[in-house]
Formats: sequence, structure tokens, C-alpha cells
Amino acid sequence: MKKIAIATMLAAASLASVAQVTINGKLRTFGESVTVGSASAVAALTNDASRLGLKGAETLGGGLTANFTIETGVSADAPTATTLGDRTTIVGVSSNMWSIGVGRDKHTIARTLDNYDAMGNAYGSSAAVIHAAQGSRLSNAVFASVTPINGLSANYVISNSEAAGVNNAQAISIEFSSGSISATVANFDNGSTSTSTIYGAKVKVANTGTMVFATYSDDKVANVTSSGKSVGINHPLTSSLMALASYGTNDTTKAFDLGASYSLSKRTMVHARYLKEEAAVTTTKYALGLEHNF
Repeated sequence: MKKIAIATMLAAASLASVAQVTINGKLRTFGESVTVGSASAVAALTNDASRLGLKGAETLGGGLTANFTIETGVSADAPTATTLGDRTTIVGVSSNMWSIGVGRDKHTIARTLDNYDAMGNAYGSSAAVIHAAQGSRLSNAVFASVTPINGLSANYVISNSEAAGVNNAQAISIEFSSGSISATVANFDNGSTSTSTIYGAKVKVANTGTMVFATYSDDKVANVTSSGKSVGINHPLTSSLMALASYGTNDTTKAFDLGASYSLSKRTMVHARYLKEEAAVTTTKYALGLEHNF
């Protein structure tokens, strides 16, 4: 908590001296009931990716912008000491066609799961069980992106191992978006025992607000291979209520996720989630959550 307090004071000082710096964040907590196998259900309060962030930008001229992001995870259910910038710490330069940054951030596989999972690859999602997330983030990394034409972009990440004889990890993706259709192919390779190639697509159904998702992956984690498939849907029931559903399967697991999200305002939401993952042991979750964005 001391480190969080220091981060807050640093943010306040930055805001006072640099107009381009902003504070943002999310607090999202679920109360859940979890049953694993034949054991009794366990009730718990669970944090879901709550965070505190700082962002800043400076116009350099010639179409260039310098920017930074520092994002720190917050244990909203049971606050403890944390490391400033443990989620994302990146500084870079960008134009309207390219960007380059250095530090720590999500790699291309994780971002593909975020974008093409009906449950948002967040609490109540089985995306990272059906598909290998490969650690989600890379440190000591260079992140490069280029958008040669509108709707098409390519992204490349290389994470330096900083150890003799240990290969660097690399990730790449190509993303396409046109009207109601988006698609991505992404690859991750840690240079030794783990690789993933993932394909994602989503389509917005005209005049309904409904979004349909599909994802396929070939994965290797610690030399163990598998392939995963998932499909899902987001369907607005009212202007404030969204229904979510997803089904996925890989070589060892079948998963079904169901949810609903109700917007109390532009920043505050109530969530309900149900999850069932059938593997060697079956896991079932029921949960209600509250989220506030700032």
C-alpha cells in the first residue's frame, strides 16, 4: 500500500506540472461461489484486473508524439503492496502511421484474446484455458507497430532475455478491420519450448448491435502441444443490458461461459457470470461483480 500511495502522490505532482498527464483506472470486484470437482463450494471475493494508470503525451512537431504509460495492478479485494508499473510501463514515439516503444506491455497473443473473446478475456472467461496466453506480457521489450493503409496494421515485439545462452521471445501480428469485420493472425515464440499461432475474427451483425466471435489456436507450452477453438456472441438486450456467451474446446477441456453486464452509467457496471470448465476435474463458478472506471 505504501507503493500505491507513492504512485498516487507522483501522479498528483505530475498533473500539477505537466498538463498532458492524465490519471485513469478501473476497480472491478466479484463475489463468487466456486466448486472444484466433488469438493464443497467456496465463497470468495475476487479482484478482476483492477488498475491505476498514468498516461502522458507531448507533441514533438513534424507529426511526431512522445508518449508514456504506467499502469499498476490494484488488489481491490484485499489490498497489498505492489510494484509500480507491474502491468504496463512503456515509453515511446509515434506518428499517424507507426509507433515504437520500450518497456513492458501485453504481447500480440494476449491482445488477440482480448479482442476476439466474447467475455473480453476477463473474469468469467475461459479464453486463457482453451488457448495458451503465453504469459500475456513481455518485459525488457521493444514494441513496434505500423499502419501502411487504413484498416491494416502489423505489430512486432521482441523481449530481450538479458541472459547468456537464453533466446529472446518474439511476437508478431497482422490485424485487418473493414466496416463490421475484423480479423487478426498472431504468433508467439519464446525461442525454445513454447509457441502459439492464433487466428481471430469478429463480425458485427448489421442493425442489431450483435457481435459474433471466433478464435482458433495451435499452441505449445513447455513442449506440450494442443489446439483450441472457441466461438462466442455479445447481444444487447436493451440499451443498458448486454448478454454474453462463449463456448470453447481444446485437447483436454470443454468450457462454457455465460454472462450479463448492466450499465448503471457510462462508468459504472454490474456484472453476472457463470462458468463451467470440464477437464480431468470440473470447475464451476457463479459470480456477481461491480465495476467502476475513472
